[in-house]
Amino acid sequence: MTSAEIIEPLGHHELLLVIVQFTVLLFVARALGETFRALGQPAVVGELLAGVVLGPSILGLVAPGIYESLFLVSEAQFHLLEVISWLGLIMLLIVTGLETDIDLIVSKGRTALILSLGGIIVPFATGFALGWVLPSAFIAAPEERIVFSLFLATAMSISAIPVIAKVLIELDVVRRDIGQLILAAGMVDDTIGWILLATVAGLARTGVFDVGSAVTTVLSVIAFLGIAFTIGRRLTFELVRWVDNAFGSDVALLSTLMLLALAAGAVTQYMGLEAILGAFVVGVLVSQVKRFDYDLRHTFETITLSIFAPIFFAIAGLRMDVAGLFDPTVFTVGLVVLAVACFGKFAGIMGVAPIAGLSRWEGITIGGGMNARGAMEIIVATIGLGAGILTVEMYSIIVAIAIVTSLMAPAIMRWSIPKIEMSPDERERIDREAYRQESFVENLTRVLLPTRGGADTQYAARLLGPLLRDREIELDVLCVSESGAESGNDVAGAATRLRRGLVSWLRPTVRSSNTAVVADETERIFDLVEANLGEGTRQPRRLTRARTDSVAETILEESTAGYDLVVLGEAGTGRTPDEPLFSDTVDRVIQETTSPAMVVSTQSVQTAPPDEPLERILLPTVGTVSSRYASELAFAIAASENALVEILHVVAEPQADEQFAGGPDLSRQVGIGEQIVEREAALGRQLGASVLTTVTTAASPEAEIVERAARTDADVIVMGSDVRAISRRAFLGHRVEHVVRNAPCPVAVLSA
Repeated sequence: MTSAEIIEPLGHHELLLVIVQFTVLLFVARALGETFRALGQPAVVGELLAGVVLGPSILGLVAPGIYESLFLVSEAQFHLLEVISWLGLIMLLIVTGLETDIDLIVSKGRTALILSLGGIIVPFATGFALGWVLPSAFIAAPEERIVFSLFLATAMSISAIPVIAKVLIELDVVRRDIGQLILAAGMVDDTIGWILLATVAGLARTGVFDVGSAVTTVLSVIAFLGIAFTIGRRLTFELVRWVDNAFGSDVALLSTLMLLALAAGAVTQYMGLEAILGAFVVGVLVSQVKRFDYDLRHTFETITLSIFAPIFFAIAGLRMDVAGLFDPTVFTVGLVVLAVACFGKFAGIMGVAPIAGLSRWEGITIGGGMNARGAMEIIVATIGLGAGILTVEMYSIIVAIAIVTSLMAPAIMRWSIPKIEMSPDERERIDREAYRQESFVENLTRVLLPTRGGADTQYAARLLGPLLRDREIELDVLCVSESGAESGNDVAGAATRLRRGLVSWLRPTVRSSNTAVVADETERIFDLVEANLGEGTRQPRRLTRARTDSVAETILEESTAGYDLVVLGEAGTGRTPDEPLFSDTVDRVIQETTSPAMVVSTQSVQTAPPDEPLERILLPTVGTVSSRYASELAFAIAASENALVEILHVVAEPQADEQFAGGPDLSRQVGIGEQIVEREAALGRQLGASVLTTVTTAASPEAEIVERAARTDADVIVMGSDVRAISRRAFLGHRVEHVVRNAPCPVAVLSA
């Protein structure tokens, strides 16, 4: 390589200047953002004003020397900031995509579509008409007025989901029908808006507007979306699943999200569209992958909204010419554009509200919410300025409209929402959704089932089958082999997980960790487990791992790969309290695993589970969190099997030497027990299970549970318990251990 081919590194002063610019912009943006948040206004307004404060309108007038030395050094220097700004823009569109709930849009169906069409068609028409009559001085390329008009129409049509969502959350109505309608309609609006924006920006980049160019651009958008939501959707799901299986870390999943968005953005940019379209679509696709859960989304959103988005908004504010807005002509045009923007949204929403079956107050609320342009409008303005569609004056007007409408929305919604009453059906739906959000079963995504092929793990599979049926829960069945030791250091472990993930992605069955052929016995074990899962369950992933120091160590290592539940079968070793309840392997796993664990004990049964459906489940409960989670499992199994769940609460009678004359009064304890079982019964009915409640007293509650299971011929007992370590072994409580040792049927104990 010659010296002429060597790229000179960024100079010391240039790097220092970028760091100072970044620091100043981020500090002022976050300070003003938090100030506006404290005042009950969208933080984006403060972050945008940070750029105005540091730009030519204020800092440039008050201290021109500082302004010029910071931001007017050279175009190349400012372009370095623009790269950071575009990265923030792409991340912001990913967040918008992640927040786009396709299921919500589908659930609101007709109403959301009607509102969305009203909120797009009327503003689009009025915006296009306005663009056609505005003075040429406000158009960057007057000869391309039709492109400008289309762009202005698109800008008038868009809504700001982040602003809307923030106000709804603050008012605690985000899960109400009105809140869901606003979000659903806004999501449809934004989705169509981004497609329109990409189309119009693509037309602008061609430099001419003709039917051929328009058709080519539209077809490009349709082709990209078609491929993205068919092939791309499947590839996204498989890639996220593979990364999670291979690495099991949040960092890997977040990196995958960013890489997918950048790759898709590069594709759409190459196609002559905008990179934001690719980023937005990737966000939507990843939002439908259950493994990319709320915590991951929240982490990515926090990084975006705390660092990169404020920089984007601040740089957008730097481009504003606030002084120019006070020019009489510009000010007049600005008022006209603002009036048309507000009229278009309100007229569109209020016009279709009766058709959608909504009241006047609901129409006002939705119109006020969807009228907020916020960050979305600023993104549109930035792209318009960069594409050569907008002049600086028109850019400043559109950004000002984004600020004003964002300030209007909270005031309108705070005024109108209290006038909308909540129906009983709405209250029931909100309660149901609140349960699902906190539910143990509804949030299961991955389950690990180690197996040796015995009756214990076959029974465990028999219980898992109904739980997995009709749910998006992935089951990994693990068999630990005796040969082919693997390294336990971090680097080798990561390499091993990568290889495992690659093999499992390319082949549905992982046949061996070190050899090409798995022994027939291992295949037989897998077949037995799958046979007991029953019909209607997804094909589990077969994993064979070489034993490391011990079987327990191997299981624990595998369980760190992001599992929500580890299920262990146990044939039982200890019949008396002096003996360990479980084997050393099971004992260690339930003590040390970071995941919830369920042990299915089959001490009373040594044969494979019968083929007949479960008919009766006994559910002892004491009202704890673990009991609640166990109840969910029992109800989910019962609903799938059409089994009866008997919810049992046993009040302990005092010992004879503790009783007073006349016998103990246990009415208060019985009353509490009735409240506990009724609460669980209500949950069971909600989940579609048949339930029976029993509250009784006994000198030995654990003995009563065992006798009750025998008298009623229960197929399985499901219990919840917390693991406590005692003398190096797991202790589940005296009652639970007595039941496990003496029950006449299998016992499933969940420790969550």
